[in-house]
Amino acid sequence: MSPERMRAPWQGPAAPGGAGRVRRLAAIATAVTVAVATPAVAVAAGMTSRTGATTYTAGPHPCDEHGKPRHRGGGDCETKHPTPTVTVTETVTATATQTVTATATVTATATACGTGVDSTQPNGMEQFLAALVNGTPFAGRRPNINATPDNPNIVSGPANTPGWIDLSTITGYPTNSPVCDVSVDANGSDAFYKIITQGGSVYTLHCAANGTSLVCPAPAQGNVPQSRWTAVSPQP
Repeated sequence: MSPERMRAPWQGPAAPGGAGRVRRLAAIATAVTVAVATPAVAVAAGMTSRTGATTYTAGPHPCDEHGKPRHRGGGDCETKHPTPTVTVTETVTATATQTVTATATVTATATACGTGVDSTQPNGMEQFLAALVNGTPFAGRRPNINATPDNPNIVSGPANTPGWIDLSTITGYPTNSPVCDVSVDANGSDAFYKIITQGGSVYTLHCAANGTSLVCPAPAQGNVPQSRWTAVSPQP
């Protein structure tokens, strides 16, 4: 047998080539750690959810535990160091979003009952009218109906000025409940207006009607004070 074939196997430290391979494997482990850790941070920032573990192995070791090649014709055993293994674990946090819906309730309060109209004709020369507009009562007079029955002109006051008298401005007018209706009746030189509130209270007002004008409230006469709204008694 030739001396070359009788040469004893390498018993010393790992050959230079083996040390280089170890360094390369260590570099691979470092690169894998950086490459995998970076996506993990990006995923967490993106608020997605994913968990798991990944194992990277540098490859099968060419030698057995006695330092001999595992496969025939495998060449010299370069190193006895174990094959490095790198394990990377990714942890990601997910965020939940809650939606709250609020409901608002609006309550409307009525301030008036509506509209209405009433009238009376005590003689052939004039007609007295009452009108309710959005809860406010008005008084008016239509003169000369005997000569001109279709006369549409409404007058009021001592000088028979055009228009209506706002009865809500007279003393004693109820303010604790909306007015829902108004009526009028006349006899001789007197006209009486009545209203009823939403709460059911009835009030009356005396106006002067001398055949040529309508004055509300009736002015004071002697010991009789100026008229005002007065609640009837008893109430219905």
